[in-house]
Amino acid sequence: MAEQRFRVWFGDTAASEDQLRRIEEIEVTQEMDAFWEARLRMVLCLDANGTWLHWPGDTSEPFSRVRVELDIGNGQFTPLIDGPLVSLDAALDSQPGRSTATLVVRDDSAFLNRDEETEAPFEHRKASEIAEELFGRFTQLASTRIDATDATPETTTRRGTVLQFLRELASANDRHAYVLPGEARGTSVGCFLADPADAADLPPLVMIGSGRNLANASVTQDPEGGERTSAQVLRVDDQGVTRFETSAADLGLMRGLPALPADLTPRRMLPPAEATGEDPTAAATSRARRSGYVFHLVSQVIPGCYGAVLSPYRKVRLDAGATPYSGDYLLTKVVHRITPSLYTQEIEAKADSLSEVSGAAVAENLGGGLQLSVSASVGIF
Repeated sequence: MAEQRFRVWFGDTAASEDQLRRIEEIEVTQEMDAFWEARLRMVLCLDANGTWLHWPGDTSEPFSRVRVELDIGNGQFTPLIDGPLVSLDAALDSQPGRSTATLVVRDDSAFLNRDEETEAPFEHRKASEIAEELFGRFTQLASTRIDATDATPETTTRRGTVLQFLRELASANDRHAYVLPGEARGTSVGCFLADPADAADLPPLVMIGSGRNLANASVTQDPEGGERTSAQVLRVDDQGVTRFETSAADLGLMRGLPALPADLTPRRMLPPAEATGEDPTAAATSRARRSGYVFHLVSQVIPGCYGAVLSPYRKVRLDAGATPYSGDYLLTKVVHRITPSLYTQEIEAKADSLSEVSGAAVAENLGGGLQLSVSASVGIF
């Protein structure tokens, strides 16, 4: 693999070689349904008169733009974050080489979370149409990616920030509201999307064998997850009751075997706070899907052994040998750490089902660093 490179943009100006040399570490945390945040730690020193040299606050204004891009060796720079500088943290020490300043950068959803307001009701409009309008109010968002929704809310009033409202709409309609860095510098993409149906065009993560690129993997199972969600809502027009029931198995599993047999699947009622419309289908579907992700993966990519940059909201294949944990996972969190000499990725992901494995002893050959932490024996399947 060719040499890995990174570059940083302060507004429209690329960081100079001298500025890049003063960066000790860049940590970019990307997480589903949360702010993406980068922390750029830069070294400081004192001159003979006791004045701090290279203090970034002298040139970086609050909410000025910062963009971090990475080339893993294929000649293409991938944006990890593009957004405003939200804070400047200092760790100062009189001893040489121990003082740093940390630039804290968030994605452009920070602009969507500034002002709390109460906005006149959005009447008889689809959630996707409301999301399109709200994203369009921010010049930082050059484009949008929106999955259309079918349900039309009777009346929807915004209370709070635009981001809070978008996330409430998304949760009630089986969607996620978030912002991704754009291809062009200084721009972002507003997204209102469902979970992807298929694995992305990513190389597989391999736990065992000559192509191993993953280490220290832990797979845990949520003992309270995998519910069958039922909902019933009183209709205003005729005082009738609309009922709906669904589960992750009904919605389509990522693999062949459910987390629990049908007769052991817990039944849960949709909370009243989530049953806000006369048609509970979207809200119940959203809750059932969220609850269905019962298997959680935490692991680390071996530096220099994986040919792609991972990010949340994408699916990737995990090869874990002859275990039922092999299969597609939805990435929920990726932490990128960049230093002048090393680039690492730490990941969290989730799945809603198991893969069928021939033979009864599925947990005897788990070599290669896979750690299993599950509350139920997979032998019952």
